[in-house]
Amino acid sequence: MDTNNDPRRDEARRLRAEAGLSRSQLMKVFGVGNGTLSEWLRGTEPPEWTRRPRAKDDLHERAVELRRGGATVPEIAEALGVSKSSAYLWTREVPLQRAPPEADD
Repeated sequence: MDTNNDPRRDEARRLRAEAGLSRSQLMKVFGVGNGTLSEWLRGTEPPEWTRRPRAKDDLHERAVELRRGGATVPEIAEALGVSKSSAYLWTREVPLQRAPPEADD
């Protein structure tokens, strides 16, 4: 059966967009599986409530600031209380710029 011609498809799309039902709720309402529902919802935007900001965006931004200020990955990890691997992933595109040694006059 072609699931795109199923009359329930339009109703599922409407409930997803207008009522903001979750995929799980829609599968229960229509008695369909994940594959069928995915076909029905293809091309529709998910409800805003299903999107969440990344949990550590603020730490990521601070890590980049620290790196630009010359901090090493271990220093950043310690300062922010995160793993060295997280600090590295967040700052790998930012080259380490140490201050040049001061010349003796």
